[in-house]
Amino acid sequence: MKKYLLLTFFFYLSLTLISQNLRDTTILIPFVNFSYSPQIPGGDFAKRFGFTNNIGINIGFKTAKNWQLELEGNFLFSKNIKEPNVLAFLQTSEGYIIDRYGDAANVLMYERGFTESIIIGKLTPFKGTNKNSGLMIKLGIGFMHHKIRIENQDDKVPALTKKNLVYVDRLTMGLALKQYIGYQHFGDGKLTNFNIGLEVTEGFTQGMRDYQFGYGEYREKRTELLLGIRLGWLIPVYRQAPAEYYID
Repeated sequence: MKKYLLLTFFFYLSLTLISQNLRDTTILIPFVNFSYSPQIPGGDFAKRFGFTNNIGINIGFKTAKNWQLELEGNFLFSKNIKEPNVLAFLQTSEGYIIDRYGDAANVLMYERGFTESIIIGKLTPFKGTNKNSGLMIKLGIGFMHHKIRIENQDDKVPALTKKNLVYVDRLTMGLALKQYIGYQHFGDGKLTNFNIGLEVTEGFTQGMRDYQFGYGEYREKRTELLLGIRLGWLIPVYRQAPAEYYID
């Protein structure tokens, strides 16, 4: 019961913190942030994948001193597979994969991955403007993992059963670091809050399979890069600021 009362009290404070215009005073702002980033790969990541989509969700808060703490999760996906020889062991001399019925099989490959990070940031308002908006610099540390997802349409290729996919998926995991610089805006309304900036992610990863078809031993270490512009929609957890002037 005490835990429930404390949790209720916390959310009550979050919803009633704002009692003045956001332009005048820096305040504590809990928020949820939904974002998207088109990303260009670099390093060892570029040897396997091309242009990558990145969808993210962050839960965090900005303090009254304009420090920011966030927990972030990102989903990576793409159709741009550059890794050579993934399914070469199944292909004919003409490049086809033959299914159990003797027909050319429709086998699809996709990039799939995730990053999870703890992020700390510092907001610096521009002189004479909104004190809760301005230049945002963030640093993060977390975890990256990705693989090649292979879809065996209707399970027509016996060699690509779920049991055998672990020998071709190129599963990779490791430490991830993030840097971000951009602009963040908190306004008086809940629908006018956003951020946009340049983001760089470095992954210090390693292959997680002992062996991969078409590759051989797969425990090598990698340095992987992702560079993109991230655009986010912020949903602050506070009551809308009251109007500065009232008319009877």
